[in-house]
Amino acid sequence: MSARTKNNNQKKQRAMKVQSSNALNPSSVLNTDHHDWSHHPSLRQARSLIQEGDYVGAANLLGSAGRDPYVRNALGVCLIRAGQVDKAVDVYRSFVLMPGTVLERPDVSNSAKRNFATALLLKGFPSGTLSVLAEIRDPDHPMAVRLYAAIRQWEKSLSWFRRLDWKLNGVEPSNCKIVLDFEPGEFDFDVQAHRPGQPDKPRKSSLKLAA
Repeated sequence: MSARTKNNNQKKQRAMKVQSSNALNPSSVLNTDHHDWSHHPSLRQARSLIQEGDYVGAANLLGSAGRDPYVRNALGVCLIRAGQVDKAVDVYRSFVLMPGTVLERPDVSNSAKRNFATALLLKGFPSGTLSVLAEIRDPDHPMAVRLYAAIRQWEKSLSWFRRLDWKLNGVEPSNCKIVLDFEPGEFDFDVQAHRPGQPDKPRKSSLKLAA
């Protein structure tokens, strides 16, 4: 047996031992896409409010629920859907970007980054949206496809000069408004949407947090 063959066999044996160890101890396998939100009391409570369509109530609850990225992501979506886009942008900027930079943190979920892109788009910064989406490098994700389509539709509404300035220089008109034809935002948990035919739960809450 050659030295190379012997070395390859040893590598295979070590790999088999690692796989066997992981099978016996699943917690040793890192799964960065998994997050058990059900263990977070505030997320459980917020999910119930979200399913009732009470985004303001959920935002007020999540605003004081800590700095967990999944909590902040849910808070941002609630703010977006409650029409508080400026606050949503501030929330996402605080944990999606590295402090003092415009670089995205690699340990933040892509759903949170797409939500940041959505908030920027609704705030009137399609250039920021494109920058965030380009960094994610997942253009075929359904939400990314929708955001790209919304920007293309908005481009058609621009005058010839504005469109040229946008295409060549990436400069959007001041105070530009971009309308989305879909419900914005992605939660990190399944949400059963409130049905229009169902009676709404009475709501007297107003947004109290300072995101």
